[in-house]
Amino acid sequence: MDSTKDRIGQRRSSTLTSIARDAIEQLIISGELSAGDRINESALAARFDISRGPIREACRSLEYAGLIRNVANHGAYVREMSLEEAHELYEVRRALTALVGELLVERATPEVIAELNRLVDQMGEAAEREDLDGYYQLNLQFHDAMMANTGNSSLARYYDDIIKQLHLFRRRGLVQRGNLKASNAEHEEIVRAIAERDADQASKALRDHVMAGWRRMSEALAES
Repeated sequence: MDSTKDRIGQRRSSTLTSIARDAIEQLIISGELSAGDRINESALAARFDISRGPIREACRSLEYAGLIRNVANHGAYVREMSLEEAHELYEVRRALTALVGELLVERATPEVIAELNRLVDQMGEAAEREDLDGYYQLNLQFHDAMMANTGNSSLARYYDDIIKQLHLFRRRGLVQRGNLKASNAEHEEIVRAIAERDADQASKALRDHVMAGWRRMSEALAES
């Protein structure tokens, strides 16, 4: 009986930690928590109506994911990534997204292509309004939809690890006027190549899109 109670307690603790991890991760993705911000365990525990223990465990888990750094005797902070580290991740993302394009040319159904076009249209509307937050969330949905339909869970896992870390930087590449429209024009080219079942062009369009994102981010940082 005691063993069963212990397992139940461990399961509940694990579940709360997972919930806390997902919630903190979303705060980073949304920009509510930015690079360098300190994680206030007490405030988050009160906000999520849980104890500080799961928050602390979630921060340890997010450190392994590259989103948070824990400083002895000072607490946890959202990771500050160097430009060199970000460039390395963009290079890895470029290679992974090229494979995404090739697989979607083989496997994307007409319904998937229609969904990608719908998201492109919505991003176009957000770009016209200069709605950075709206565009950014739709952009995430667009790339998530592509990855979800490759049919390759291993690729999705590696890609997800890279993208989570790049959330520390990616929004900054869209802040300059005109960048939303430039980004979405690249999305249009990607979907066009997938719809035409042109693997070489889809792969190239995705590689170019990733590195154009890198250039936009670098320029935004240079001007800040």
